[in-house]
Amino acid sequence: MKTRIAIVTMLIALFIAGTAMANELVPATKAASKAVTELLVDEIDYPAFASENNIECCVVVSVTVQDDGTLNVEAANCKSCDMKDHVVKAITETKSEDLAQYAGQNVLLKVNFKLLD
Repeated sequence: MKTRIAIVTMLIALFIAGTAMANELVPATKAASKAVTELLVDEIDYPAFASENNIECCVVVSVTVQDDGTLNVEAANCKSCDMKDHVVKAITETKSEDLAQYAGQNVLLKVNFKLLD
C-alpha cells in the first residue's frame, strides 16, 4: 500500500512539474498582428530568381516577437525551399523597437507571391 501511494505521489509531482515548465506560445493580439504585418510588407520583396523562373507560391510563417523588437521564426512552410529561405532571411533581418511592446506574442503570417499579368 505504501508503495502505491509513493508511486501515485511521484506521478502527480511529475505531472505538475512538467506542466509548470511547459513554454506555450502566446497568440498575438490584433494590434501585434497588424504591426508585424505592416512592417514586413515593406521588408519582404519579390525575389529576382522567382520572377525569372515564374515561381508563384505561398509561405506560411510563425514568428515570435522578441524583447528587443526582433522577430524569431518558429516555423516556416512552403513548397519552394528557396522562397521559404528568402522570407525567413528577410524576417530575421527585420527589427523595429516599436514591436518590443508585443514581446512574447506569436504571429502567424501568410506571404503570397503572385506574378502580375
